[in-house]
Amino acid sequence: MAPKKKETGYRELTVKLEFKEPIRDFCKEDFVAVVRSALSTVFGKCIPEHAITSYSVQTKKGTLVMNAEDLSMIWAALSIYGEHDGQIIAFHYYSIKE
Repeated sequence: MAPKKKETGYRELTVKLEFKEPIRDFCKEDFVAVVRSALSTVFGKCIPEHAITSYSVQTKKGTLVMNAEDLSMIWAALSIYGEHDGQIIAFHYYSIKE
């Protein structure tokens, strides 16, 4: 059986960020800080290349763009990151687009 062909190209991962306690005035810069903290906690200085392209204050959803081959690692890092600045948080998968 031939090995699976690696996925190529970029993927958009949209996640929703949930806080145990409501937070006021949480903006895109705060979302970026939480994502960067999650990724650096898991990967250290070897964070896969990615870009945070959007964040909606109303829906609390943000979108990250990355290489397809890094998608599962980035999602795994976000999904295990459960605390930020003493606040219990959770990233919820919303969608993936090619």
